[in-house]
Amino acid sequence: MTHATSFAPPMPHRHFLRPGTANSPQHVGGGFKYQQLRNVGISHEKALQLAMSVKISSYDEGHVIYLKGAKPDAWKFIISGLVAESVDSPHGTLMPISIYGEGTWFGEQSIVNETPSYADFVCISSTEVMSIASETVQELMATQADFVLYLTRLMAWRSQQTSEMLTLIKFASPCLRVVMGLSHFAEELTFHAPLTDAKNPNHGVEIPVKQKLLADLCGVSRTIFSEYVQKLATEGWLRISYGKLEILSVHNWLEFSNKQRSRKFNNLNPAFPDLLAELAGNADELVSQY
Repeated sequence: MTHATSFAPPMPHRHFLRPGTANSPQHVGGGFKYQQLRNVGISHEKALQLAMSVKISSYDEGHVIYLKGAKPDAWKFIISGLVAESVDSPHGTLMPISIYGEGTWFGEQSIVNETPSYADFVCISSTEVMSIASETVQELMATQADFVLYLTRLMAWRSQQTSEMLTLIKFASPCLRVVMGLSHFAEELTFHAPLTDAKNPNHGVEIPVKQKLLADLCGVSRTIFSEYVQKLATEGWLRISYGKLEILSVHNWLEFSNKQRSRKFNNLNPAFPDLLAELAGNADELVSQY
């Protein structure tokens, strides 16, 4: 959660911006900037001061925000769009290992450690970001205790996520890689969905990137990815239209990934029918939590 009185890192689908309010991307201004700064543990006075100087930038799809080997100039918050964190694969191509969506910060590890970026951070859709200069982050670390706590928790959470994805890519069966990869997108794309959507068993979300990138993120070939996507569509978990992919019954996907994490991926080679059964078995249980 990321309320002003709670400085834990933003966990997927737990914090919501209401569309059309002063805190939503449609009304990016001093109030929006101030609230995001408060959400990461910055004091009222300092947040008011920084909100006046925080920069907003827009990038096209394909723009490289951080280049591997370069030191980030700023810590960035995604107002809208998607950014992929990519590393070199054994085959010499870039392999996405994390996706960052609306409402998330990224780039903190290199800034905190004062080291070059270990990965490329590339926009995979048109993206708008808010930036805090790296030197300002260093100053905040020396003066804002709650901000340091937030960063510590965020970096621990990110380390866990990256470790999970690399474990899946290296050891998990192709079908688990695909389902978990799609669950990851469901988490990022519904991070700020209204609570009523989270409760709606028919709620879906469109993935605004090409299937080749989705396959790379899942650590499988395009052919294998397409095979499981077709099967998931046949079972009613995805919708394919005009080259676009829509995740259906999003809340099932979110709970599926939560359960996999809680079990620490103790079964990395499940049969595909078992994954379908687990997706289908989550609906009533998840809705009962609200």
